[in-house]
Amino acid sequence: MNTSTPQEQSQSEPIQAQTCIIIHPGSKNLRIGRASDVNPHTILHAIARPRRPKGPLHRDPVLIPTVVLSKENKLQVDETYQSMRGTLQSCLRSDGTPRPATSAQQVALANKQCIPIQGSVSKLQYVTKSDVDDYIIGDQVLYAHSADQFNVHFPFRHGDLNIHAGVGGSLSSILADLETIWGHCITNLLEIPKTELKHYRAVLVIPDIYNRLFLKELVGLLLIQLGFGGCFLVQDHVAATFGAGLGAACVIDLGDQKTSVSCVEDALSQRATRIRLDYGGSDITQAFYYLIQRAGFPYKECQPQHPLDGALLTRIKEGYCHLNLDFCGLRDVNFVVERPGVPTLRYHIKIGDELLLAPLGLFNTEVFALTGQDKRGQGQANASGDPEDPHDANYLRETSRRAHKEALENQSASAASMDPIDNSTNAGGQGEEDLVVDSLAADAAPDDQPQQQLLYSLDQAILHSIERCSSDEMKRRMYSCILLVGGGAKFEGLSTWLHNRLLLQIPFQFRPEQTEIIVGPKEMDPSMVAWKGAAIMSCLESAQELWIRPTEWRKIGVRLLRERAPFYW
Repeated sequence: MNTSTPQEQSQSEPIQAQTCIIIHPGSKNLRIGRASDVNPHTILHAIARPRRPKGPLHRDPVLIPTVVLSKENKLQVDETYQSMRGTLQSCLRSDGTPRPATSAQQVALANKQCIPIQGSVSKLQYVTKSDVDDYIIGDQVLYAHSADQFNVHFPFRHGDLNIHAGVGGSLSSILADLETIWGHCITNLLEIPKTELKHYRAVLVIPDIYNRLFLKELVGLLLIQLGFGGCFLVQDHVAATFGAGLGAACVIDLGDQKTSVSCVEDALSQRATRIRLDYGGSDITQAFYYLIQRAGFPYKECQPQHPLDGALLTRIKEGYCHLNLDFCGLRDVNFVVERPGVPTLRYHIKIGDELLLAPLGLFNTEVFALTGQDKRGQGQANASGDPEDPHDANYLRETSRRAHKEALENQSASAASMDPIDNSTNAGGQGEEDLVVDSLAADAAPDDQPQQQLLYSLDQAILHSIERCSSDEMKRRMYSCILLVGGGAKFEGLSTWLHNRLLLQIPFQFRPEQTEIIVGPKEMDPSMVAWKGAAIMSCLESAQELWIRPTEWRKIGVRLLRERAPFYW
């Protein structure tokens, strides 16, 4: 057995893959495993704690909840879907023949006589307060008995920490939940005692658009609370390029609650190109339910806000929704409704073009008004000050101001020696502070500003991201290689549909010889690509200088991230 400490390993021998634990947290699922594992363990990234007597109740939903639409918004959503049906009707199949479309009325008529087949009583059981000491982790959260009023928390929402005003919504509460969930997985799934973690290292996969304060807290969680012997952070888009074996690519991560786009070259995510949109697989599931409801969905008791029904709708979407134009007409869809303590119900139904219309929402984002209006694109926010970091954004801003002021004074002095009369009149026209501030504002890089933009569709987000690349040559490279990862990238035919949309919009001067859209590289599950890439990175010789150790972190703190982080801090 290898008993050497991480410090000794870094100096004498390469890192052992079985001593590296890769943690990829998401808004819905957590992927965790050793770097030597073929695939990580995947569980629901949630925790349920019994509600205190007469205490407040908080339950994060499994699916993003729908909102009540105004008459105008509902009309717009229905018109958009009608337009999308017209588009499908005008499409051709791969053999060149016209594609027959289906209507909601056809589907409703086909399902009118659908009667579920009743089975035996389910052996599943709800989890009650008496069954647990302190908490429920992972998929068991779906069976938390509502009558016992558990508080259900998802630590991540929309690709970031789930800070909210309710119970368990503070930063310290979320970090405590993460410590419990991750510690439970390490102890029970990976079978590593917590006392042994000092001999292990952790790689944390973080979003491409991050909050510096949260990253500081997460590093402290790994090194101090959990007790790892070392850790480093890697952005999910960069990890995805390692997993796919690509040197440069425009990476699109389709998650459960967010879609993110950025251009990665030589293991660096270009800050200016990062866009995050607050829609994803959960929004597609709600759109799918909206469509099948209007097509006579025979399971009338379905409640998407119920955890088990939300999980059922997600399974149907993942199993049957697609973007393959060759699949026409009504398709058979089978599913089983299983609730603890009651007989199971097996449904055999027909669904038509609703299977395509739901994922087509990625290209017609107006329909995501169903789950709320505010889903505009956002970029990397400007750095805020940190009292523990003497070289934080405030320091850089002040030193830049001072340097700029000195440069202006030198310029004024040289001008005065040459032409004192002209200089005095120019200097009197504008105050010193105004000169400095105005000049700094004019010199600010456009990529240093957050991108509060429009509600982009998937193809528009890619075009906007690549347009912000620094050179024409890089734009050409990015258009030639587009990588789709994440659980939402599994729809059959998505890459072909996206390819056709992009070909019509790529500027002529940047068109490459071939645009390749990669989904599931090396026959991998798209949702595993970033985790696999982080596992590969952890074992590289060049990654040895990235490790942060507990002694260093206690002594130096957040300043280490400026030196060690493999991305622009």
